[in-house]
Parts: sequence; structure tokens; C-alpha cells
Amino acid sequence: MIEKIIIKNAVIFPEINLELQPGLNVFSGVSGSGKSVFMQSLLAAFGLKDSNAEFQSTLLSAIPIDAQEYGIEYEEDEEIILNIQKKDKTRFFFNSNPISKKTLQALLSPFIKYISLKNATELDEQNILHILDLSIKGTHQENLKNFKVKFQELKEVESLLKNLLEQEKQIADLKEFAAFEIQKIESINPKVGEYEELLGLKKNLSKKEKLTGLILEALQCFNSFGSIQQALNALDLDSQGLENELSDAQAKLESELEKLQSLEEMDPEEILDRISSLSDLNNRYGSIENALSHLQKERLKLEEYNNLDFNKTALQEKQKSLKQECLALGQNLHENRLKHQKEFEDKINAFCSSLKLKSPILSIKDGELKNDGYSHLNLSLANTQIPNLSTGEYNRLRLIMMCLESELSPKTGVLILDEIDANLSGEESDGVARILKKLSINYQIFAISHQPHIPALADAHYLVSKNDKHSQITLLDNDGKIHEIARMISGAQITKEALEFAKTRLGL
Repeated sequence: MIEKIIIKNAVIFPEINLELQPGLNVFSGVSGSGKSVFMQSLLAAFGLKDSNAEFQSTLLSAIPIDAQEYGIEYEEDEEIILNIQKKDKTRFFFNSNPISKKTLQALLSPFIKYISLKNATELDEQNILHILDLSIKGTHQENLKNFKVKFQELKEVESLLKNLLEQEKQIADLKEFAAFEIQKIESINPKVGEYEELLGLKKNLSKKEKLTGLILEALQCFNSFGSIQQALNALDLDSQGLENELSDAQAKLESELEKLQSLEEMDPEEILDRISSLSDLNNRYGSIENALSHLQKERLKLEEYNNLDFNKTALQEKQKSLKQECLALGQNLHENRLKHQKEFEDKINAFCSSLKLKSPILSIKDGELKNDGYSHLNLSLANTQIPNLSTGEYNRLRLIMMCLESELSPKTGVLILDEIDANLSGEESDGVARILKKLSINYQIFAISHQPHIPALADAHYLVSKNDKHSQITLLDNDGKIHEIARMISGAQITKEALEFAKTRLGL
């Protein structure tokens, strides 16, 4: 819940330092006193409106949110402080961590509900069907859980099959291309290091005659080695080192001569053609290693393409089996929903009667499979479909759905209402007050009211008042509540009868 809010320099409020209460919190006051200004600041704390204050800080008690998903360290038992600073631009902070307005909205949207515009998920077909499901006892919830698992499997198989069928349209071209790539590389049959070796041979071929002559001439010099050795021995000079070096040099020259002579058996044209083929592979794939890696990948692709028909048949069989399972589970869900349709419609009608709304008409028909079965639900008030309801009717019906859901599956959160009883009759306003009181068991509610019915049931009643320049907000005691409700009944000139009525409504 919202424990406390501090606001500084918000249009007509120099400063607000307000400790808030659990349950139903109601704000009243004469027109222009600043109720809407305060409500805008309250909504701005959660990124739902633009901030109208230079600074504001909101303290929340521990709430069940997943902050780690947004990269924010937060333990569920921690308090949360939301700060907004507005200077050259507006900055938002979550426990001193900078946070974007969009992230703030996403983070707190499951916890904070704002009833104003006709954009309620509570009145979506899927949500109303969810509430109906909650009202059905027995094995219905287990069947629904099993259906959702099977339906998710079905969607995954259908997605795989769709991709496979799209590939199948191109399979002939893909197979032809893969086969071409494989044939091209296999026909050359490259070896790692071969290209560099052939370049060396090419270089030697071009200088073969010159190199052969030089080597032969050098080898003739070794015929004089005996004379050199005799002279060195006669002079008592060591010739062993020179002998070793000259032997090594002679062996190297003879080895190179042998290689050059072996080139005579090679066809230079074949070598040049081979170099050209390997060069093409290098240019296309970057290296011979990459070409061989690509060859392996294309072989695997071709194998996959050849197995496509087998995979498609297996997926089609699995799709058929899963769809039959979903239809069987969906039929059970649909029959249960039809069985409890009237009971659920009666529950909605009981709330509609108290809120002076037209009688609801609930219809459930079968249709295409979706993630909660194949039941398709439609709710209208008499002959008026939900999108065509007035804003007042729409929001009252939204409250009904929230109340029904909270009775079946208790939730916690904050509910903010913007003049929910505006333009309502006394009976309609009284009905709204009673349903808000029910919701306040689970929700902390903030509402502006211009009629006495909601304040009479409030857990905390705040008066927004204004002097010549500034406004302030005061938590009313019992005498203050009596006086404010009497003003709301009789106007500025408070009558004795209005005071007595206010006492009676408050049970004082």
C-alpha cells in the first residue's frame, strides 16, 4: 500500500506531507480546491500522469513485484521509495536507482490500477472468461491447466510445421544449391597447405634452369675440397669444422637439385590449373579451411532437406494428435462453462441491480481454439455491447468484474478512481460506494467524490481546502466528517437536517 506521499511546489500546493490509510481513502472539497491536482501528483508517482510538482516522494510498503526482471535489486519485504525530480526535465528514481517512466509503469502496472478511460483489461473477453472459470469448482481448474499445456504444445508444433512448409516451397532450389556447392568443392578436393606448396613449386619452375646451373656449378667446387684439406693438414690447422659445414652445404645442394630434376616429370599447365582452382576457393570462402568447413555444413543441410518429408509427416501427426487432445479438453471446459453460465450471469446481475445498470446478457458459444479453450464469451448490458457503454456504465461494470474476481481469488493492490460518482444519481452513487467498500478489503482505494455516499463508507476522509493562494489537505476526524458530508448534502449553507443525516450515515 501507499504509506506516505510528500509533494513540494505542485501548482497550488506549496507542500503536502500526507500519511495515507489502508482501505477506502476519499478526497472531497469544493470545486477548484485542488482535488484533481493532488490526484495527478498521485498518478504521476507511478508514471501514469505527468508530474505537476518540483519534487515528490512516495513510500510504498512491501509489494509483490519482480524488479530483478528490470535489473533492479529489490527484496519483497523491502519498502519502496519512488522519487520524482522536475527541473529542466523530469527524472524518476526507484529506491535511489534512476528509472525510466516507461519501466516504472511496466514494473508497477500489476499492482496499481487506474480507473478513468475506457481501456480496461477487466472487461476483455479473456478476463471475464477467467473470472467465470474461477467460479467453477471441482476439476475445472485442473482441466484448464492441462488444456493450456497442450494448447501451448500445439502452437509450438504448428509454428514448426509452418516454417517447414515455407521451406518446402523453396526446397528444390535449396537442394540444388547445396548439391552445387558440394560438387564444386568435392571436385577440387582441396587439402590444407596444398595451395602454398603449389605456389612454391610454381616459383621454382620459373627458375628451374637457372637454379639447376647454379647448383651444378657449385657442386663442381667440392671436387677441390681434397686439395684444401691436404693444405690445412700440412699446416697443422684444424679442418674438421670446415669439413662438416661443406658436407652440409653439399647435401643441401644435392637435395635441391633432386627436387628440381623431379619437376621435369610435372606438367606446368596442370600445376597452374590446380593453383587457379584453389585460388577460386580461397577467394570465395576466405581459405581452404573455410571451404572444407562449408562443405561439411552443406552436406548436413542436404541431409536435412532430404529428411524434410519425414519431419513434415511426423509434425503433421503430432499436430493432429495434440489438436484432438485440445478439442477433448476444450469440450469439457465448454460444457462446464455452459452449465454455470446462468449462475455467473446472476452474480453479475446482482451487482448491476445495486449499481442501477441494465440487466447483463451473457452468451457463450463455441468457436476456434484459443489459449483458454474454444468457448467465446460475450457480455452486454441489455442490448448495448461493452464498447458502446457510457463511461459511467463502463467503469461501474469494470468495478463489478474486479469485485467478482477479488471474491474468488483475493488480490492486493492500489486502485485509483477519478471522480467515479460524477453525474450519477444518488442510488447509483450509493451502489458504487458499497462495491468500493467490498473492494477495499483487498485494495487500497483512492477516490475523489462529490456525493456523500462514498465518504460515508470511507476508512479515511480527507478534505481538500483552499485559501486565497494555496490549498491544503486535512485528514478529518468525526466532527470534520459530519460537517463535510453535511456540506455535500446541503451546500455552503449547512442545515440542521443535513448534519443529522450525516451523523446517521456515519453511525455516529
